[in-house]
Amino acid sequence: MGRLILLAGLLSALFFGSVMTALSAPLDTLLLERKCTDCHDLDVIIEKRAYMLEWQAIVERMAKYDGSEISHIDKLKVLKFVKENLALDGPGAKAKREQQK
Repeated sequence: MGRLILLAGLLSALFFGSVMTALSAPLDTLLLERKCTDCHDLDVIIEKRAYMLEWQAIVERMAKYDGSEISHIDKLKVLKFVKENLALDGPGAKAKREQQK
């Protein structure tokens, strides 16, 4: 009985963790779409090849445009997404390079 409860707890933790991981990426992408696609398509962002330092300058420049309505918190969230998924020196790009080998 104890093993069954432990197994059920482990399975629910694994399921909950995978659901939270699956939900976090779309939420970040939605933020990117809401804040960054008034002036250009999402494809322009996704296809951009730049290092993190360049991305920081890009986000700062875009946030200064009139009507951008990008808060400091939103900038940090966008930069976190970029670092994890798009930056050439970020973990997402490194993982893609490893997969291509």
